[in-house]
Order: sequence, then structure tokens, then C-alpha cells
Amino acid sequence: MIYAVSPKMRTHGCRDVNSNNDGLKVLIGGWVQQIRDKGRLIFLTIRDQQGICQVTLHEKKVNPEVWRICKEVSLESVVSIKGSVKADPRSKLGAELIPSMIYIHSQAASKFPIDLTKMKTQMDIDTIFRYRELSIRDPEVVAIFELKNIIASATRRFFLEKGFTEIFTPLILTTSTEGGAEQFRLDYFEHPAVLAQSCQFYKQAALACHEKVFGIIPSWRAEKSHTPKHITEFWQIENEIAFATEKEIMDVQEDLLIFIMKEVLKEGKLQLELLNRTITVPSKPFKRLTFNEAKKKVQELGIEVDPQVDFGNPEETALSKAFHEPFFLTEFPTHLRGIYYACHDQNPKITRSLDLMAPEGFGELSSGGQRVSDYKILKERITQQGFNLEDFQWYLRMFKYGMPPHAGFGLGFERLIRWIANLSHIREACMFPRTPEIFQP
Repeated sequence: MIYAVSPKMRTHGCRDVNSNNDGLKVLIGGWVQQIRDKGRLIFLTIRDQQGICQVTLHEKKVNPEVWRICKEVSLESVVSIKGSVKADPRSKLGAELIPSMIYIHSQAASKFPIDLTKMKTQMDIDTIFRYRELSIRDPEVVAIFELKNIIASATRRFFLEKGFTEIFTPLILTTSTEGGAEQFRLDYFEHPAVLAQSCQFYKQAALACHEKVFGIIPSWRAEKSHTPKHITEFWQIENEIAFATEKEIMDVQEDLLIFIMKEVLKEGKLQLELLNRTITVPSKPFKRLTFNEAKKKVQELGIEVDPQVDFGNPEETALSKAFHEPFFLTEFPTHLRGIYYACHDQNPKITRSLDLMAPEGFGELSSGGQRVSDYKILKERITQQGFNLEDFQWYLRMFKYGMPPHAGFGLGFERLIRWIANLSHIREACMFPRTPEIFQP
């Protein structure tokens, strides 16, 4: 027999099982995270969204049916437990729950395939993602996703409070915004299409009705990269501002990061502690290096460089490790940037573009800058980079009918999470990541 549960499956959370609530009658619900069977003494660790609590059973002091059920319950079973809180300074949590009733909602299979407590077996990275639907229960993984939620909420609040409009752009496109072979192609009702590499063209179009736009928007790139900062499906914090230059965009990114870091320190203290991560709020203005200055800096760090190509992963990592706060790289060569980046009037070989870099070796967070707003110049850029003008007809058309000077950026959301949470690989910032090797569950 399993004791019947009341219509309310829980009235309290694990957080309520504390020394301040000595004697309180509670009904909690959660997962059995740990079982320690000492013969005539059983300790259960129960986990819910609030945290964990300890349930203590003495064989001679509890109902025999409750004792029997606790002897049979398995790890990760879902239970409701009714009982009394008892303060106990010997407990790591300061209190324990003495049960009078237990109800098993879902009895888990007897042998859980991974060790969420990490007390017996440390999970290797392949096991973590092979059983991802189970490994997301790990409290440290939960802490990452809770930080992600805090950061997403802070991002939206930052932009909305500054008068930006959130936009939602299409994800199936007929034309690639970034070019190249890094596209996921699909058949769209017998027409060729691609998954969006970015929302660049659409956020530019939105300026005519909103002027200041942002979004947290998914993107896909078929890159067979195996670096700690690459995944094939990711989200970006997108932004575009009418009548702005690259200087305003740097200001926005500085203010955004400072706002986010303050919110994380305010709302994510428990998560940072669980991840053993210490962060500080960066100070304005962030340091700025031109592309050429950064190349020289990398060379000074003992790494051979080619001044005509973009930063490779070893160069970027070494440069990033040389800084303790975020910084900008500016003035990238035109041949390394997309068709929509504006060039300097005095030097058409240099773009008015920039990358925001995280310190500590985490590397690039965002790319952005001043955009081309002149129809003729944009048409020339498309032709010069070898693209078919026919594929860009709708995009070019909007530049014929009143496009203001503008600037914007796209900031990798998971890259930001990786840096703030101090993760070894960007896939840890995703609930269900996608890499060249991982596409399930």
C-alpha cells in the first residue's frame, strides 16, 4: 500500500525545511536525489526547484508502511512527503524532515544510468550529453540554466527600459545573410531555402517602423568547428539602431554588459556559489584595440600571425587571456567582413566594424558596427563579393526608399553564458545542444 496523497500534492518547498521552522507541519514534493540506508536509519535527500532537504527515518519511530516504502524507493523517484520539520545543528542543512506520510508519484527504474551526486562516479562529457534528458537534473546544470534565465530577463528589461522594440524575425530564408557554405539547406515546398544564419536583413528592415530594435533570436550555421565556442544552433542578442554609428553601438554593449553583470550578482548569488564562480562588474569605457594593434599584441605574446586573415582560435584565446575585463577590437579589413558593413570614408579597405571580446580566454562575444545605408554602395559590395544580385532584390529594394544611417550588433547568447558561468565548453550553456556530432536527444 502507498499512502494516499491529499488533493494538494505539496504545500511547501525544500527551502521551508530549515531551523527557523522547527515543528512546522509541511507537505513537500520533489525527486529523491540521494539515499543513505544505514540499516535502522534511512536518510533521503529530496530535491525541488528551491533546493534540497533531508528526510530522516528511524525504523522504530515512523509508521511501518512509511518505512517499507522508503526501503523500496529508488533514486530520482518523484514523491510527496508529509511530516514535521525538526531543527538539528548536526545536519549540514540545519534541519530535517521527520515523515508521517510518503506518496510515490513515479517510481524510477532501479539503476539510474548516471551519478548526479558525483559522489561515486564523475560524469565524463560524452556521458553528460548522451543522457542529456537526465543530466539536466544535476543541480550545477540547473544553476547554469537559472543564470541563463536571469541574463535573458535582464537583457529584455535593459532594452525595453531604453525604448527599444522587441522583434521576431523569420527563421526560414531564401537568401543567406552571411554567405559562404555554412548554411543548412532545406526544401521549402519544392523551393530551395536555408535556415537563418542571422536576422541581419530583417532587423535592418524593421528600422523603418521602429528605429530601435532588439531580439533574442535563434541562428544556425553548418560549421564543422570543434572549438569550445562553436555550436551549430545558437541564439543571439540582436540589436539595430537608426541614426547611430559604431560608437553608439559600443556604448550600448558596455551598458548592457554592466547591467547584466549587476543583475547576475543581485539575483544569481546562489547559482554563482554553486558553480564556484566569482565575477565583477566591468568598468567603462572598455579598452579598444584596432585590428592591426591586436595582431601586434598577439605577436608579442609569442604566436605567429598573418595580418591578412581573421583571428584563429589560438590567436583569439591568447589575446583574450591577456585581459581581465571585456574589450573591443575595431577597424576590421573590408575583405573579412559582410556586405553590409560600412567602410571608412578615407580608407575603403577598413570597415567601421568591431568585435566585443570576453576576457580570461573566452574570446569573441559579438560582432557589429556601422552599416552601409547607400543603395549604390551596397549593390557594389554585393557584386564585389561574388554574390548574385537577383538573390538580394528585396533587401536592396528597401534601400531605394529611405534607409537611415544605422548600426547594430549580434551578441552570442550562449557565449555570454559560457563566460559568466565559467564553462569549459559552450554546449554546457544549452539544455539540448547541437554540434556536428550531437543532434539528439
